[in-house]
Amino acid sequence: MRDSQLQKFRDELRNRSRVLKKLGHIDADSIVQLKGRAACLIDTGDELLVTELMFNGTFNDLDPHQVAALASCFIPVDKSSEQVHLRTELAKPLQQLQESARKIAEIQHECKLDINVDEYVESTVRPFLMDVIYCWSKGASFADVIQMTDIFEGSIIRSARRLDEFLNQLRAAANAVGEVNLESKFAAASESLRRGIMFANSLYL
Repeated sequence: MRDSQLQKFRDELRNRSRVLKKLGHIDADSIVQLKGRAACLIDTGDELLVTELMFNGTFNDLDPHQVAALASCFIPVDKSSEQVHLRTELAKPLQQLQESARKIAEIQHECKLDINVDEYVESTVRPFLMDVIYCWSKGASFADVIQMTDIFEGSIIRSARRLDEFLNQLRAAANAVGEVNLESKFAAASESLRRGIMFANSLYL
């Protein structure tokens, strides 16, 4: 590795450490804190953003159906060509998610990481299946929810399964930091998804 490349790597490592300190994942001595322990258990979604939501209280006031819907924003999915219209129960959680994403992007920018704040928020927060997941979680039929979006049926199913994996990672993270109420909420959100064709052993029925 050239000296210039090595220096660039060191600079980025130092800047990323500054981000982790500002967000409370590590302390001044680089010792991992509770937030950092939680983040280490998450690899499906943006771990910095989702742990921020866990620790800033965003999930606390949500029921399991809202939790499932909000968590769906972290799952990559085909972008819908339709404008996203959300029911009242989901609008505020989405706003809180977007505000938290902007905060994290701004901190990374302040710490001299190469990041565009607006692009980070847009690419990290994907609300295209929020309404679909919310209604499915509350018991709607598959025939009903696929009418709510122009996203392909197979993509909806794959996203729901990845969402279930993500919720289980969140449950494990909550358990690791002693957040019993959040652990139960993530477990209930996961359970609410696991039914019907979305989780059939084979789609060739």
